[in-house]
Amino acid sequence: MMDQAYFVGRAELLDFFNSLLDLNLTKIEQTATGAVACQLTEYIFPGSVPMSRVNWEARSDYEFIANYKLLQNAFTKNRIQRHIDVNKLIKAKYQDNLEFCQWLKAFFDQSGAYREDYNGKAVRARGKGGKKYDSQQGNATSTRSRSGSRGRTTARPAPTTKPVAAPRVVNRSASPQKVPLRESNRVTSKSEPDPEILKKNAELEARNAELEAKNAEAETRIAEIETALVDLEKERDFYFGKLRNVELMLQVQQDKNFEGADLDAV
Repeated sequence: MMDQAYFVGRAELLDFFNSLLDLNLTKIEQTATGAVACQLTEYIFPGSVPMSRVNWEARSDYEFIANYKLLQNAFTKNRIQRHIDVNKLIKAKYQDNLEFCQWLKAFFDQSGAYREDYNGKAVRARGKGGKKYDSQQGNATSTRSRSGSRGRTTARPAPTTKPVAAPRVVNRSASPQKVPLRESNRVTSKSEPDPEILKKNAELEARNAELEAKNAEAETRIAEIETALVDLEKERDFYFGKLRNVELMLQVQQDKNFEGADLDAV
């Protein structure tokens, strides 16, 4: 029975919550706060959830978690063996919340709960931000209906504007001919490249080529200097070795002379 619940679609779930609890949900992700699940559980088990503590204005993770704690306590009181993966649900990802909503609907169907004259808005009004939540949802529906009506009214006057514009074209034959010519001239003038811009681009390209040539020349010069430096270091080491050998020979000869002088003195 519960496995079949996961075949319920998004539209059916939204219609279920909206009709039962007098909501106006448009996305499954709007149930991520846990407030809707708390109200549905309170519908099935009256008094199991303290609706005055449910936060309908929850925006942060810790506020979501507070709602789910109320829900988990209600599950524990009524011995509902269902693990609530709060860490996934509060991320407001579609798939995780969809599966949880599917389970909630299947559980509701199995419970057979029915409350006559149930006022979902009055129940939400007892919670934190419940009245504001309903007013915002009401404004959302009104704006959508107004935008739809505006779209229809703007589409209807279209045929009436055409016959009104026709006599103006006949009465002022000179003006409409000049206007498109001016507009066409403006378009062509805008499309033509500006000679000053072309000149600047050419100067920049020439300057860029000059800098690239200087850069290549400098790199070549640096390579030559590095090669010469290596040769100088080798020559320095060679002469340093020769000088060191000479110093050693002189030191040995000086030591021999010193020893011979001592023997003669003795």
